[in-house]
Amino acid sequence: MLAVALALCVFALVAAFIWATVRTLDPRDTVADQSVPTAEVSEVLPDGRIDVQVYALGNRDVRLEIQFTPDADAIESAAMRPDVNFAMLEMHMDGFDPPLQLVEAGVWRANLKLPMAGRWVVSVGFGEDRAEVEFDAQ
Repeated sequence: MLAVALALCVFALVAAFIWATVRTLDPRDTVADQSVPTAEVSEVLPDGRIDVQVYALGNRDVRLEIQFTPDADAIESAAMRPDVNFAMLEMHMDGFDPPLQLVEAGVWRANLKLPMAGRWVVSVGFGEDRAEVEFDAQ
């Protein structure tokens, strides 16, 4: 009798572990936290500081947020739209420039869907002065 009870307990424990590993995940458990950036960089450029945040949202969807804080003597730079380029790290081809939405003075946002999953780099800046950040898109 004790052997049967012990065997049932072991069976229940093994069944619970197997179920936990093979069960179908709830899609809400696999969605990225949209309030925390996947990658970010802050770079001091000659005319001010640029802050870039990348949110990899899943399904190759990405949100890019850019903030440029000009130096006191470079006020005209705040009105300039930054150059943005997304490129896949291991592919040797031209990247693409997403359209930027002006949120407020010195703040831009872009929402885009990348053509494929993998390791990407986004380059943001003005002319030759740029900040780069790498991230994984799933």
